[in-house]
Amino acid sequence: MEELRRRLEIASLAILIVVVGGSLGYYLLGGGRWAAFDCFYMTIISLTTVGFSEVLPGFAEVEFAREFTVMLIVVGVGTFLYFASTLTATIIEGDLQRALKETRMHRKIDKLKDHIIVAGAGSTGRHVVEELIDHGIPVVLIDIDPDVVHLYKESVSDSMCLIGDATDDDVLVKANIKSAKGIVAALADDKDNLYLTISAREMNTEIRIVARGSDLRVLKKLRKAGADTVVSPNYIGGLRMVSELLRPKAVRFLDDLRRDRHKTGINEVLVSEGSDFVGKSLLALDFRKNSDLLVLAVRDTHDDDYTYNPSADFVLQAGMTLVVLGPNEQVGELRLQAGS
Repeated sequence: MEELRRRLEIASLAILIVVVGGSLGYYLLGGGRWAAFDCFYMTIISLTTVGFSEVLPGFAEVEFAREFTVMLIVVGVGTFLYFASTLTATIIEGDLQRALKETRMHRKIDKLKDHIIVAGAGSTGRHVVEELIDHGIPVVLIDIDPDVVHLYKESVSDSMCLIGDATDDDVLVKANIKSAKGIVAALADDKDNLYLTISAREMNTEIRIVARGSDLRVLKKLRKAGADTVVSPNYIGGLRMVSELLRPKAVRFLDDLRRDRHKTGINEVLVSEGSDFVGKSLLALDFRKNSDLLVLAVRDTHDDDYTYNPSADFVLQAGMTLVVLGPNEQVGELRLQAGS
């Protein structure tokens, strides 16, 4: 494609040289008797071989005028043909490459499993995509603005981008929503996020839906529509500002922890049925002896409640989720031991 672009630039330059040279040639041959535009017009009709007669007054009386025209036609027509063929090849190959690239992308999306769909590439969606890719999670981005999508293709090469309306079921099908693990509804309009949540829940009953809501009055409706979690950037921003006022050191700790997430972080570990953890207390498992992991809380799936800072005699059961702080490598090992 780059080679074709260079050829097109050369062909365009050749056309310009021929047109300027022909116009200047007629002007000099006529000794200034013909206007510059008339010379340009004569050059164009000669190069395009439209069959007009000699439009310059007294053309036949000017020495070498017809010989110059013959030479101009021979050189110019060849140049025009080269330009036209190069332009056609550029358009066809560009369209073909684009079509092939989109086909490959759709095939790649069709093979995805447990990926995350991000609907909306605005100020919220952009950060979501970057964060997910930073964690090595496959992402399919949907946005209706082609310019925004192309910008993502250049800046976030690992993401797969679809141009379309995320509230359209056909677009969600293209994003392979049936096999997706989660979807983030980050569209600019709360009503669109509400409609998207309903569609996503209908198309995949198991998918986890995180929806963005600016208007607090819409948050309950989003939950009723099927969203697992609703996030209000304005509400969270207000809480963060208060925390900065009252608990700046704690906020700094969490920020530093987030920046160091590739090494250390807060993670969750599911205790699966049949795991060696089932029926054992935290004291018996003694995570601190074999690792640097700290159990911050345990979530019970039966009452959907958390036990914060659980005591050593806390007994684990299947389906519980451990919230742990520590090195990510050790978290991976702990998940294997817990069967998750």
